[in-house]
Amino acid sequence: PGGAKVLAAYAETFSLTPERLQHATSVLRDYGNMSSPSVLFVLDRFLAGHPRSGAPALLMALGPGFSAESVVLRW
Repeated sequence: PGGAKVLAAYAETFSLTPERLQHATSVLRDYGNMSSPSVLFVLDRFLAGHPRSGAPALLMALGPGFSAESVVLRW
């Protein structure tokens, strides 16, 4: 989650394809930047896609001011 500039920075830094950010991009498009809570909307869309068992994931959120949350997940 984050604005368009944040998503672009994630894509560049982590060499992500647009498909890897599809849920974050669609949440931003549908709801706008909701700050940290956006990550829950992205997680909901990701889980609806039935991630394969054992697949790793990195979930990151940026909040107001300068707050950042991140967690590494394995399904």
